[in-house]
Amino acid sequence: MPELLEQDLHPTFSALYSAQQITRAKAVDFIFSPPPNFLLQSQISFAENHIDSGVKAIYTDGSKTDEGTGSAYCILENYGIIASWQGKLDRSNLVFQAEILAIRMAIAAASSLHRPTKIWTDSLSSLMAILNPKSHHSVVREIQTLLLSHKHIHLRWLKAHVGYLGNECADQLAKEAITKGDPFLLTKPLSYLKAKIKSAALSIWQDNWDNGETGRSTHDIVPRVSNKTVGWNREEIMFVTGHGPFPSYLLRFNLRTHDNCSCGEKGDPIHYATKCPFTLSWHFQTPTVSLKLQWLKNILKNSTSTPNAFHM
Repeated sequence: MPELLEQDLHPTFSALYSAQQITRAKAVDFIFSPPPNFLLQSQISFAENHIDSGVKAIYTDGSKTDEGTGSAYCILENYGIIASWQGKLDRSNLVFQAEILAIRMAIAAASSLHRPTKIWTDSLSSLMAILNPKSHHSVVREIQTLLLSHKHIHLRWLKAHVGYLGNECADQLAKEAITKGDPFLLTKPLSYLKAKIKSAALSIWQDNWDNGETGRSTHDIVPRVSNKTVGWNREEIMFVTGHGPFPSYLLRFNLRTHDNCSCGEKGDPIHYATKCPFTLSWHFQTPTVSLKLQWLKNILKNSTSTPNAFHM
């Protein structure tokens, strides 16, 4: 699903994308252009050393665990929290979304202060995204617009988990927000949607594979579908599937009038591997019916026996 949607041209915190917006996404792709006079370098810094001085400043953070995703900021002055915000996001939301949302909410709080304000974050990826004038992320573009209209707000990067009071407070608030924050709906990340589509496709594929009428011999050996190949070579595929120069297979396409081997028995791969007198020097011991499946698996796994099986 594209991230650039019509609503992104005038960013809002809409909870969900409508089906109509999704279908129009490509149509508006070419309309977007970066904000005019895009000069944010003076408001974003990665090099300033942070000092816990007691001066009023805002700290942001995002957190993600198995329980969910949280976003938070806190305003510190004289080494104490004077204001804070916590947002509880969906479990599917990324930590990047939590980090960028915390910055967005902190800018909203700082915009009313009308005084030079520093917002500190330990998210390098968020600051890099904000500096990108071609970003299609709706929240990032809203941040860009807000910064351009509020020159007194400055974003700063600081190293995480080295004992900075504000950073530690924001980190704790973000973790608490996972369970205690105000519910905040953001769109599902593209990676989540791709994973759901992949899971649904594999489920349908597995159902078709389990209930199909063809390929049953292969299904016995490879019962689970996967995007990864099994790594069989041409001869191994013919041996397992029976799709090769065997009378039993050629008969299906009227390329033979019967499926018998020259020795008189049915000419399928198992026959040539265990019984046919013309392939005696390459024979395997004939498996019992109950052990046939395991016998086939052992042949395919055994690097010594496999080459012999396909000299026949």
